[in-house]
Amino acid sequence: MKRRLALVILVMAFAEHVTAQSVESPDKVTGVVELTKLVDPIYPRLALQARVTGDVDLMVAIRRDGSVESAHLLYGHPLLAVAALDSARQSKFECEGCTEFVTSYALKYKFQMTSREHPCDSNSYNDQPPAPELDLGRHEVAVSLGAAVLRPRSHNP
Repeated sequence: MKRRLALVILVMAFAEHVTAQSVESPDKVTGVVELTKLVDPIYPRLALQARVTGDVDLMVAIRRDGSVESAHLLYGHPLLAVAALDSARQSKFECEGCTEFVTSYALKYKFQMTSREHPCDSNSYNDQPPAPELDLGRHEVAVSLGAAVLRPRSHNP
């Protein structure tokens, strides 16, 4: 009986200790990271040819000065991941109130193909793709290319 009571007291003390450690002090500032300058991702030519689309989820470590310390792939097609990682590593962020040396920032790139009509005689490979669309609230970058970009160049004079 004494052992059981001692065990219960020990478990309760441990639970109280763990709970006290998990509560943050009210004056601790975690900081807010915001994407301020996106380096446009380039849809990889091989991914275009294979018509690969999809999401690429990254975890980006942002320094207090807003520069990128590192970017790591969490999920996504390897053909698209390189473009997303290159873009994220070169982009600029603002880290307001960040107290840690680096702050983690989740970023999603959504690679998609849309149907866009162009005249048949256009030089499709030289068409400018639309600028990526940013949704800063959701930490998403939509990278879209029209189907016309995939058409081969017309060689007719």
